[in-house]
This record gives sequence, C-alpha cells and structure tokens, in this order.
Amino acid sequence: MALITLIKALLLAGFLRSVHGGSKQQQLNAQAGSQNPFNDDLADLVGNVMDRWKIAGMSVAVVDGDDVYSQGYGYATLPDIEATPDTLYFAGSTSKAFTAAAVAQMIDSKNYSVLNDGWSTTISSIIREDFVMYEDWSTAHLTLEDAASHRTGMPRHDAALFTHHDDGSPVTTAQQVQNLRHLKPSARPRTTWQYCNYMYTVLGHVAEVLTSKWLGDVLRESIWEPLGMTATFGDTKDAVAAPEHLAAGYYWDAEAKKFVEARLDSTRESGGAGLVISTVSDYTKWARCLLDQTPPFSKAAHADIRKPRMLTDALEGGKMGEGDLTYGLGWMKKTYHGEVVWKHGGTELMYSTQLYLIPRLRYAVTAMANSGLANSAEDEIVWRLIEDKLGVPQERRYNLTSSLIEYEEVQKKALEEAESVFYPNRPDKSLPSSLTNEQIVGHYYDPGYGTLRIVKANVDGKTRLVANRTEPISSYELRFKHVSGNYWLADGYVTDTRSVGGSYAVEFSLGVDGEASGLEVQMTPKGQIGEPNVSFKRV
Repeated sequence: MALITLIKALLLAGFLRSVHGGSKQQQLNAQAGSQNPFNDDLADLVGNVMDRWKIAGMSVAVVDGDDVYSQGYGYATLPDIEATPDTLYFAGSTSKAFTAAAVAQMIDSKNYSVLNDGWSTTISSIIREDFVMYEDWSTAHLTLEDAASHRTGMPRHDAALFTHHDDGSPVTTAQQVQNLRHLKPSARPRTTWQYCNYMYTVLGHVAEVLTSKWLGDVLRESIWEPLGMTATFGDTKDAVAAPEHLAAGYYWDAEAKKFVEARLDSTRESGGAGLVISTVSDYTKWARCLLDQTPPFSKAAHADIRKPRMLTDALEGGKMGEGDLTYGLGWMKKTYHGEVVWKHGGTELMYSTQLYLIPRLRYAVTAMANSGLANSAEDEIVWRLIEDKLGVPQERRYNLTSSLIEYEEVQKKALEEAESVFYPNRPDKSLPSSLTNEQIVGHYYDPGYGTLRIVKANVDGKTRLVANRTEPISSYELRFKHVSGNYWLADGYVTDTRSVGGSYAVEFSLGVDGEASGLEVQMTPKGQIGEPNVSFKRV
C-alpha cells in the first residue's frame, strides 16, 4: 500500500538499529575477477527467504565487471510458470531514476531554453497553470531539484494521487499535478527530507510538456531503446502483449495459508513515480550504463545523475554503513564496508524491486519479485551477494535477517497498538457515540482527497462502517471501529486482501440536523512529521 502508515512513522528512528555490530569500516579486498554467484548455497538462502516472507517468485541478476549472471526462483504465475531472468515485474519506484535521468538528459542537451537554469529551474516557469502549491512561496520557488530530491516540504499524500474521477473517467497527469493546490505541506521547503511520489509525477509531467510526448515514449526513445532494453514498458497493456511473461502479483493469506492472486492494475497512471515494468535482464543493461557511464548520457549527465542532493532520515538511520545516507536523482547513496553504494527500491501493488550499484567495482545486483512485501527479502539476498563479492568476514556482516524479523514484529505491534497511539487518554469504558451508524452513512468530500463514501457492510459476519477508496493509484478500504464518543479508528486494508496498510484517527462532527456533518482524519500521530489532518465535509 502506497499510503504512509502509522507503522512507518513509528519506525523511522528505529529500524536496523542492530544490523552492524562493528565500528568504523574499511575498504575490503573484493574478489578478483568474476565468478557465477548462483550456487547451491545461494539457492538455499533464497528458498528460505522466500518461504519466510511468503513470496511466490523472484528473479535476481548480477553485473560483475564484463560478466552478467542471472537466475529465477519459484513461480512467476502459479501453479506452474517458473520465474526466469526474463520474467516481467512491476518495477515501482525504481522508475524514478529513469524519470530523473531523462530530465538530466534534457538539461544537458541545451535544446530547451526554459531549462537554462538546469536543476535550479523553477517548476512553475515550465508548467505554470498546472503547478500551483498550497502555499504561494512554494509555487514560485520550488525547483526541479527540490522535487527530485524530496525536499519540497510535502509528505507522501499517496491517497490523493488518483487514477480516475468519481464518474470513472481517467485522471490525466496534468490533473494529478493540479490537485497539489489542495494538499497541505508538513514541513518548510528544503528543511526536511520527505519521500513524495507526487513530485516525481510532477517531473514526469514536465518531461511530457517539454517533449509533447507521453513519458513512456520519452523513456523508450531516450533510454530504453539506446540501451537495448526491449523488455521494458511504461504501460501494463504493453507488458501483457509482450513476448515475455508478466508475473502475477500475490499476497499471502495467513488465515487460508495460501497465495491469493491480486488484480492486475495499470502502471501508466503512476507516471514518473512508478510506471516502469521490466525484467532483471533488462535492468542489467541499465545498471551497466550507469556503472560505466556510457551513452546515451554524456559524462556531464552521468555526473548529474550521481550527485547527492539531500540528507535523508530513511529507515536504516546511521547504524548500517558509515556516513550519511543521501538522496539524489532517484538514487540513495551511502558507504558500506568501505564501498560507495547507490541503491533504490520499488514497490508497486504486489511487486517489489531492488537495484544496487557499486561503481568502483563495476558491480550491481538487481532483484524483482511478485509480492509487495518482498523488498526485505530482496535485501537479504542482495547483501549476501554484495558481502560475498567484497569478501566480508562473517563477524562483520550486517545482521539483516534478525533485524528484518524484528522489524516485522514491530510492524505487527504498531498495528495492534494504533488505538493507544492515537488515543492515549481514552476512557477505560467507551462513551457512546452521539451518532448512529445510519446517521454517519453518506458521502463526504475534501478537494484534495476526493469523495469518501461510507456505507454499512458485512465484514466477517459483523456489520461495520466501511469506505472503499478505488480512485487512488493504491486503492484501499477503510474499516471504522468505534473508540469513544465521536472518535473512531479507521484501518486501511489493501483492496481485495486481508492486509492492513495503516490506521488513522477519525473524529465525526455533528450538524444541527442531528446527522454527521463531516469527519476529520488524523493521518499521522502527534509529534511526528507526515500527512496533515484531512477534513471531509458531508455532501
């Protein structure tokens, strides 16, 4: 689920606090030459990891100098289509690096006078009618670099990033960008790193406006075709029609103890933030271009792509590796075991992708899987491959397995304690609501977040208030639970699954007619940076 969740907010400061037991790191003696890493030991690890994280299929590839190695594990589509290096997966947020690289290429070309200020170009100078922020200063001053490095002051606001309108008509990229004027920031620009998919939608729209082409065509013509990435697409329809097999996405139903196939959605509406569908085989071509700094990009454009632009406070904090974790044009950069590593992950629906680069060694690892929870599993495998390559002694390796298991337990606990986090002072005995369920049922509207349709529904044999949110890119269902008085807790379930993506505090207001006149949704616990409260009015 693309929504920022209570879970993530609680974990920002704590994840991976025990991954490294050593102190300052030194550069190690990497293995000379290249050898196939896909041996029986790695196969055993992958099998154990996929079983623990409940992943149906995974594909992994390694670039090691001039050599490329790859392997598929498990199933692309159950019950019998095996995953291979040429299996197609949704690549999620690893799309951002392509979007930013395309803009870097446009800047470097000198063909667009509006880009004469490079990454310091203000966004509103390019798409003035579409790009209007909630605050006037941001409208006038936010730059392409601000958007690319997640320092605009905007939180994720993923639940306000729509694929279609209430009437079912599609939302254009321009309309997605126009919705920003209704969305509140949560920090001052250029002071705080906040991951924001919306801003890469903006960058994609900039590329489309300047070229008068759909972003998928821009990326295909400027990057994918020159690199021979013939199995990379920007639209689900194209991927389905391709000769390569598109993996089905799955979630694990813990109650039924089986994989359940998720619906196949379109990636086109994810735009510059997440439209790419590809294979690990094609991603090795992308990785090699970046490692060796080859065309279609000039040396100057490659330097632009590699430039760090913002310090982050991402999950791993300062406990894994050494130095600061920085963000640039769709890439995170940090030093691990004495080596500078570039990396980025991606999650789109029930798919996950990781791509890691070590430029000095001309070494890269990419992994793709058909589960939305597979990023952690991929990390375990990626780091085994990297640490084997670097020859890291066992006692100095990152203890990812135990840390990720601990992380999963903290996630579960965060969901269980959501009511206490949002309502620490609630009474021992719940006070009755001044509104009946019938008085709450209805349609509510916020200009940025759209329409919330609350209905009564049977959920596991009980009558519950629910609201299906099908318009956002990551659709979900809110299930309301009464806490006390007019205060409720809403759990957000990923559509068609039993998976809870986050919980939110809700307060209903009473109108003079005795009906519910609106509701205020608290997206983020007090004292934490995230989405501001959203107020829906009854319509």
